[in-house]
Amino acid sequence: MSVSRGFASFLHQRSLRLPSTIRDAIYSARPRTQQLQVNARVSSQYYARRFQHSYNAPRRSIVSSDPVLRTVSQTQKPVILYKAPDRVWYTVATYGLGCSTIGLGLFCWKFRSELPEGLAFFVGPTYDVLGVIAFAIGMYIFTAPLNKISLLEVIPSMRGGPLQLRIRARSAPMFRDRIIYAGIGEATISEKTLPLAKELAEAERARKQRISEGLEDLFIVVRVWELSARWIEQKWSTFFNRFKFAVLRFGIAHIKVGSQKWKLDCSGYLLEDGKAIDRLIVVDDDDD
Repeated sequence: MSVSRGFASFLHQRSLRLPSTIRDAIYSARPRTQQLQVNARVSSQYYARRFQHSYNAPRRSIVSSDPVLRTVSQTQKPVILYKAPDRVWYTVATYGLGCSTIGLGLFCWKFRSELPEGLAFFVGPTYDVLGVIAFAIGMYIFTAPLNKISLLEVIPSMRGGPLQLRIRARSAPMFRDRIIYAGIGEATISEKTLPLAKELAEAERARKQRISEGLEDLFIVVRVWELSARWIEQKWSTFFNRFKFAVLRFGIAHIKVGSQKWKLDCSGYLLEDGKAIDRLIVVDDDDD
């Protein structure tokens, strides 16, 4: 600092000996530098505000265009997108069927060990294969109630942040609910829920439909024949739909958050029959 003050006093003492152009350049350099710094700060703040505005504009437009997000943003209360159906008896029946199938596989192995000698060579391996198949089916049935979502909500923003999805799920029916948070756009779903919900509703309607509907004016013989045909068709359709639901897992969509997948049973409550979930959660085309 003392060197700078000495240099400045030297310039003031010798300024009369310098040409006017050099003297003006020396004494005007510092104010111009300060002005350039002020202009740079103002410009950076201006462009930062413009960038922030352009970044927040799509978010605000999405919130204002979607009725669910707009409701959550205005009321600051959660909105339920999905609620799982009451599946107590289904869970009991599932585990009962799984235990029975595994028991069948174990009995096949037990019979294999008690076979008398002198039978054909393929009898023993046949029991082994049947036991493996039954055991594998039983283990597959046991996985049906695992990793299921019990509640899916859109919740208000926290501390000024964006709206979020809150997922309550259970790894197994006997465990407590696990709470998972995901931003809008972070979670993906395996397929649209609206077509699944429509097909499940149609299958339920066909199962509960009266088979005698519209047959009141028919001749008694024709009526009995038509009733028999409708009864067989209804029972077969019900069995086929239950087989698809239990074995092929029809009506189940998978929501992926990070590296984990959670099952969503489309026979439960769906806001707007699933349209709200289809708008807010993107379908993952690469999902297996």
